[in-house]
Amino acid sequence: MANIFISYKQTWISEEELNKTLGFLREKLEKLWQKTFIYYFDDNSQLPVEELDKKFLEDIKKSDIFISFLNYKEKSEWQLMELWMAYSLWKRIIILVNNNIKENYYLSYWTTKEIYYFNELEDLDLKKILW
Repeated sequence: MANIFISYKQTWISEEELNKTLGFLREKLEKLWQKTFIYYFDDNSQLPVEELDKKFLEDIKKSDIFISFLNYKEKSEWQLMELWMAYSLWKRIIILVNNNIKENYYLSYWTTKEIYYFNELEDLDLKKILW
């Protein structure tokens, strides 16, 4: 079993959309016997920013795999910070990118060779990606 940290954009994204996409990722990964760190589902929303970034770092350190889920044109500073934390800790980084926005994130791509593009999230074969 691997610990997987899921990095995603949350600001300005509806609860319905977050529940749908993050719920899908969590369900698929946990069916593959993977433990996920997804803050949207963990009750960390009340933590002050100073504690939240420490919590991110702790959970990234505990993770075997870091997945950056890029599905929106607007960038997230938190997501970039998490990516650099994972990169600096030599974590295995996987980037999942929606085809509609792939040009927006080209600077992130040099952190890994494991980049997977999708039109619909359901198109991704997460089992094949992880192994």
